[in-house]
Amino acid sequence: ERINIFGEEGEWFRLTVDASRMYYEAYVLMESIVDQLGTGVSFRHAVSESLSSLKDLLSSRKRMTEEKEAGLIGELLVLRHVIGRLGEDRAMAAWLGPLSEEHDFGFENFDAEVKTTRSEGRTHQIGNETQLAPVPGRPLYLVSVQITKAGAAVDGFTVAQLIGTTRAMLDRSLRTFDGHLEKVGWRDEAADLYTVRFQERSTPRAYLVDESFPAITAARLDDVIPQRTLVSGVSYRVDATHLPFEVPPTPLHDYCEENA
Repeated sequence: ERINIFGEEGEWFRLTVDASRMYYEAYVLMESIVDQLGTGVSFRHAVSESLSSLKDLLSSRKRMTEEKEAGLIGELLVLRHVIGRLGEDRAMAAWLGPLSEEHDFGFENFDAEVKTTRSEGRTHQIGNETQLAPVPGRPLYLVSVQITKAGAAVDGFTVAQLIGTTRAMLDRSLRTFDGHLEKVGWRDEAADLYTVRFQERSTPRAYLVDESFPAITAARLDDVIPQRTLVSGVSYRVDATHLPFEVPPTPLHDYCEENA
């Protein structure tokens, strides 16, 4: 959005605001600036005061990145399924993703790392060398979730709608659930910024992360990299499209695709 503001003796200013997905806030900002200029203050002062007064509003309306949005969708889809199988108490106890633990879900007998992609293939971003490192004595599965834009599809959903349907399944755990959402950057007051509707592209697949799985872990790096302590910030992509997959244990046994 752009406004031209004319002052005395031909003096003028041009203010350009990137209003992408924040049209209301941009309008409020411009209206505030114009109102303050009407009181006789300088353009610089009007802009500074308007930005300061809207600071809290603007910060609370910050949108998650598309990558974080997709990641949250994947975890919520899994969580919603698990609630239906284990009940809300055990499901919420198992959901560890927002708590920055090593893996997204810790079930009774295994762990699960949920990865969500919007691509046609099952290519997933792995953020560090611990995400696909199994805890000793506990099997680890990478759960691959594929989503795509839904357009006008009847079964499409926004992330806000998915949060709403998940909340509707909870009673005693609502405060814990909302606390988890806050930790990943979700704010209810910014729900209208998430307008893209998604649907699941395919049935999720589960991959056992064993010795043959192409994972970069701290233990493997220790074996091949001299002065390993000097290497940090490991990030990589894994294309699991053609890797063998299998049915994980309960409660995900009927959520993931069977290997024919």
